[in-house]
Amino acid sequence: MSVLAEIWQTAKSLVAGHAVTWRSAARPPVTVNYPDERPDLPKGYRGIPVLKTNLETGDLNCTACGLCARSCPVNVIEVIEETDENGKRLRRPKVFNIDMSRCMVCNLCVEACPFDALEMANHFEIADYSVPNLIFNKEQLAEIWKQYDAVRLAGGEKP
Repeated sequence: MSVLAEIWQTAKSLVAGHAVTWRSAARPPVTVNYPDERPDLPKGYRGIPVLKTNLETGDLNCTACGLCARSCPVNVIEVIEETDENGKRLRRPKVFNIDMSRCMVCNLCVEACPFDALEMANHFEIADYSVPNLIFNKEQLAEIWKQYDAVRLAGGEKP
């Protein structure tokens, strides 16, 4: 009797599996003809971390506190604070680099920033054959923020 039950289970599984296959085959394709057609990216899509700029003054929101660099699990963020000739800290980044060749796009740097200076832009077309071209400086990151949609999804905000 157990052999017949096993044959029955196998037949049921085969029919159920083929039913799923035929239902999927009957649906219209959902192919996006990239790059002629652009994919619809959902709100909160994580493409590249970018630096926000104050639109009124043109200054970066970043205060070079370094929390983003400390929160990065793969250490791809380099932040060096600018100082004046007396050594006084000026609370703005002299150097802010992100190495996107190693970035995990994990959003931890955005979540760690207390000054709302980082967001995740939906820019994803950064492929290059040269690793040095994948290291973005503060000017490039600010320009990407101005050109592409970016969103800050820290603090449990729903996309």
